[in-house]
Amino acid sequence: MAAAAAAAPPGFFSFLKHGVLVPARGRGVFLPLLALTAALAGSLLLANSLAVQPRAVAALLDADALTRADPASAAYPGLVRRFRRDLRDLLIDAAACILAAVVAGSAIKIATVFAAVAAFTPPADGDGERRATVSGFLAVARGNVWGPVVTVAFGYVLEAVCFAAIVAMAMLAVPLLEYSLLLLFLDAMAVLLASLFLVYLTVVVAVSVVVSAAENARRGAGAVSRAWRLMSGKNAQAVVYVAATFALAAAVSPVYTLALRWWPRSAAAGVAAGVAYVLLLGAVEVFSVAAVTAYYFECREMKQAEEDMAAGHHHHYSKLPNGDEANI
Repeated sequence: MAAAAAAAPPGFFSFLKHGVLVPARGRGVFLPLLALTAALAGSLLLANSLAVQPRAVAALLDADALTRADPASAAYPGLVRRFRRDLRDLLIDAAACILAAVVAGSAIKIATVFAAVAAFTPPADGDGERRATVSGFLAVARGNVWGPVVTVAFGYVLEAVCFAAIVAMAMLAVPLLEYSLLLLFLDAMAVLLASLFLVYLTVVVAVSVVVSAAENARRGAGAVSRAWRLMSGKNAQAVVYVAATFALAAAVSPVYTLALRWWPRSAAAGVAAGVAYVLLLGAVEVFSVAAVTAYYFECREMKQAEEDMAAGHHHHYSKLPNGDEANI
């Protein structure tokens, strides 16, 4: 009991440390997932550069030609047909890229969540270091694949509804410009607050996917509700998580700028910078999933400790994958 009393709960930033150490300790599982994430990012960038952007340029040129053409001329119907064809091809290519990003990206993310949950799951014999292994990954994912799939889909719906509400409020500002400055100010504040809520909602959804992977009985709305309750009292860490992921994404973006600059001068240097960029994107995504999984387990352990204390039970601290101790 003395040892348990002397133990300390995890630090404020410990979940970020787990985001680095957990993938490093489970390289056999996380490196292939990182490679898949990087390959998807590279494929989408190539598709955008080779298909979507040329279609967009062609559609813009068609639109410009239409604005300068005489509707009564014999060439005008041909310009209209060409514009419709290029616009249709643009929409098809863009929709294909978005669909691939959503479907393939969600599948890779769910697999990464399972790997991260496996790293936090105690070994069957209770001994040994906790780390992501192929057998642990399969044990966590077996019979529970549809839970995270349903939760991811439900999360997309929630985020789409919230985004649509923000767009509607932003569009409302146009008529308010001539009606009331006070109402315009209130509308702007509502847009700001709704945007902040959307950011928080993305964290809730990310945690809910971990919930559905770690707790088989929870999926969809139940997983989101569970995540919302677990995060109460640890919202400051959610802000830190958002800041850390945004900072890492911002730090990686200059590498893509370098790739674009180096490509005309040296194809080898441009390709190398492009490969480095997509690999860094994969690393950021793996870190993000591992960190949010660690955040979920810390929230769950804190909630369990609060419930045990309310019931008059003693609680203790158990070791997490990197050797830190967590309150459970």
